[in-house]
Amino acid sequence: MQRRPAVQLTVICALISAFAAASEARPSSESDVKKALERGAALRKQTQVVPQVVQKYALIMKAGGVRCGQAAVTIEAAKGEAGSGAMYKLSEQLKAAMAGAGESVVVDYSGTFLLAADLSLLSGQMRTHSKLDRKEADKQQEVVSQASVAIRDDTLIWELTQPKEEAKETAPKPAKRIPMHGVRPVPKNALFGVAAFAAAAAKDGWQPDPKESYCVPTLDLGWEMDNFAIEPAWITFAPPAPADPKGCAVRMNVRWLVGALEEKGLQVEPPEPAVWQARQTWPLDARCCPLAHPLPDDPRIAVEAADPEKLDVNAPLDLESISAALKPKDPKEQRKD
Repeated sequence: MQRRPAVQLTVICALISAFAAASEARPSSESDVKKALERGAALRKQTQVVPQVVQKYALIMKAGGVRCGQAAVTIEAAKGEAGSGAMYKLSEQLKAAMAGAGESVVVDYSGTFLLAADLSLLSGQMRTHSKLDRKEADKQQEVVSQASVAIRDDTLIWELTQPKEEAKETAPKPAKRIPMHGVRPVPKNALFGVAAFAAAAAKDGWQPDPKESYCVPTLDLGWEMDNFAIEPAWITFAPPAPADPKGCAVRMNVRWLVGALEEKGLQVEPPEPAVWQARQTWPLDARCCPLAHPLPDDPRIAVEAADPEKLDVNAPLDLESISAALKPKDPKEQRKD
């Protein structure tokens, strides 16, 4: 019995993926970038809630098959926020742990943000509780960090706030004030809303074309709360690929470009080949929710999509199992593998 058809199917799938990547033309000039920024801004010109932006998604992180973290993101219509101008409310929650060599750290993070109709940030609050345990030194350290962020009068105001018990002992850190020069960044976890805007704009059914690109400024806040960054996201959409999860309606491709805030606005550098090749892809369902996630930078960690209705983000994590999973293999065992 011959297996040739299966081999041919594998080759065809590979060719389809290669063709899809090749059809995304790398911008080679400032003019190409400017046009993509204009398309992104035009797509985000919204005045009311777009139903597909409202969504929930969750993920699980694993190290060596052992759960080491979980996260959930919710975007809902803003209610009871009179006078804020908010159209959406973004909520983030994360619990993650790492362990090994007699040390462990557990991080609990939560953030709530109000967004305008174009998904740009209006204001937000973040809180992180970190617990570090050093067994050999019999020492435990707990740190609570809080921050507020807002964009008012075209200025981003970032302020670290201290818990009441710490505020009495240390002087508060001054707020950072960054002129935005008209740039309206989207929090990274709300970026799937751009796909919802594209789907809503299609009058006769969405036929995603990978040659149609959008550049959108994003705001990366991060649970560490020690800094933030404005990053241009180069976004394209493509039809589902054969290897995508069941229910995939569109692929969202994102490349993180280099940019800087200047008096003329966000200045974005045309990507070098290495930046262009570092593409992240999310298969999205018909409601523009992610069905799978790209691999993280840490090769030890795998990410799986989870049911947001069933996932308990506060569920405890097994530090001993995580430590065993992350423990370097003995050279003899590696040779056996």
